Amino acid sequence: MAAWSFEMQRVSRPFICHRHGMCLSLLFVLLSLAPPPPPPLDARSVVTLIMIDRFADGADNRVDVVVGHPRRYQGGDLAGLRRRLPWLKAAGISHVWLTPLHDQVDQLVGDGSAATAAYHGYWPEQFTAVDPHFGSINDLKAFVAEAAALGIGVIVDVVANHTGYGAKDPQQLVRKTCGTDDITACIFGLPDLATEDPRVRAVVVDNTRWWLQQAPFVGVRLDAFKHLDTPTAMAITSALHATRPGTVVIAERWGAEPGDATVAADVNSGAADAAFDFGFMGLARDFVVGRLRPQAFAHHLEHRAAALSKGPPMFTFLDNHDVETWATAVGDRAPLGAALLLTTPGIPVITWGTDVGRVGGSVDPANRTMLDWAHVDDPLPARTRAWWAALTMLRRTSSALQSGTFATVTADDVTGAVVFQRQDRHERVVVVVAGKVAHTVHIPVADEAVIDQLAWPMTASALVVDKHLTLRVPAHGASVVRLSRATMQP
Repeated sequence: MAAWSFEMQRVSRPFICHRHGMCLSLLFVLLSLAPPPPPPLDARSVVTLIMIDRFADGADNRVDVVVGHPRRYQGGDLAGLRRRLPWLKAAGISHVWLTPLHDQVDQLVGDGSAATAAYHGYWPEQFTAVDPHFGSINDLKAFVAEAAALGIGVIVDVVANHTGYGAKDPQQLVRKTCGTDDITACIFGLPDLATEDPRVRAVVVDNTRWWLQQAPFVGVRLDAFKHLDTPTAMAITSALHATRPGTVVIAERWGAEPGDATVAADVNSGAADAAFDFGFMGLARDFVVGRLRPQAFAHHLEHRAAALSKGPPMFTFLDNHDVETWATAVGDRAPLGAALLLTTPGIPVITWGTDVGRVGGSVDPANRTMLDWAHVDDPLPARTRAWWAALTMLRRTSSALQSGTFATVTADDVTGAVVFQRQDRHERVVVVVAGKVAHTVHIPVADEAVIDQLAWPMTASALVVDKHLTLRVPAHGASVVRLSRATMQP
C-alpha cells in the first residue's frame, strides 16, 4: 500500500502530454493502480465482529502487553489482522466490523487484580488518532485497502457518547453533573459528553466524520446509541452520508428487537440506517439447550421475519463482545448456531472465534478471550469452521436466504425439532434443526432439484424419491437443503 501511495503522489503532479497515446496510457496505469471499491453492506452480507486486541498478534508488542492476563492488552493489532485476511476470505466473510480504534487512556482502571487496561477500545482519550497498541493510521489504511482488494468491506466502531476514565478534556466537552436519564447519565461511571450542547455536538460530529476521511469504511457502528440524543445522532449520520455516500450507520441500541418502535423511529428520523437485533441470541440459546419449546421458537421466528420484512435492516448475532460466548452457553451443540444464524432473516454477524468454538465466561474480560491460533486447525475446530464456511457461502449466494419469505414447516415439541423454509421466485431453502432425538421429515418437491445439501454431522442425509425430499437428521443435528425448479419465475 505504501508503494502504491508513493506512485500516486509521483504521477499525479502536473505533466505535459506530448502525444494523446501517452496520456491514455498513463490514465490506464492510474486506473489500474486504484484499489477496488469495497462491497456494499446489504442483505448479501455476512459480517464478522473482531476485537482487535483479541484476534491476532502481528507486530512488535508494547511494553504493557501481558500475554495471558485477561485484563491487559494481549498484542492483537492491525498487522496481525491484515495477515489473517485470507483466512477470513476463506470463511466467506464479506465485512469486518472492528471494535474502536481511538487512542485509549493509558492508565489501568480499577484496583488490584481488577485493574483493567483499555484493550477493548471503548475508553477513548483522543478521538481522531489510532491507538498505538493497534497500529498507525497508515496500518489502518493499508488494512482497509487490502481487505477491499479481497472483496471485504470494513465497518468501524465509533464512540460518540463518552470518554475513557480519567481522559484529558481540554475542550471541556464532558458534562459537569451526571443526570439520571439515558442521555445525561454517566454510564458505568464514564465521563459523559454533553452532546446536547451544540458546541460539543459539532466536535463529536467532526470527530466521527474524521474516520471516514481516513479510509473508505462502508459502515459505522455508533456505540451506546441509546445514550445519544437524537439531534446528535441525526447530525452524525447526515455528516457521514455527506462525507461518503452509501455509508451505513448502525445503531447499537442495547436490547433492540425487530418490530421495536424505537428502532423504526431512529431510522425514520435519519438518526441511523440500521440497528442490532439483541433478541435473536436469547431465542437461539434457549431453543438449542432445550429451554424453549420448538413451537414457541418457531412462533418467535415468524414474528421476527414479519417485522424485518416491514421494518429497518437489523444485524443478528449469537453472541458478541458484551455477552457470554456462544460455545460456552450451549456447549457441544454450538454448530447448530450456524444453521440458525445463517438461514433466518437479518444480516448475520459472526463474532471472532464463534466458528471454531471459542469459549469464555459470561462477562468482561472472560468473554473476550484471545483467538487460539495454535489450535484452530485441530480436527474439531476445523470441522466446525468448514461447516460455518459452507453455510456462509450458501447465505451469500442464495437469494432465498437473503430476502425470501419465512415459513414454519414443522415445530415438534415431542422430538424437539424445528423445520422451516425460506423461498423467493428463484429457489427455496429447507432447514431442519433436530432436538433430543433424531428427526425425519418428508417434503413435496414437485419438479425441484437439489442444488446444495449441507449437514451437521455428516450422518444427516437428504434423498429425493417420488417427488418427495426426505431429510433424516440425527439428534442435535442440522440439515440445510437448497432447491430450485424451472417453473420458478426468473
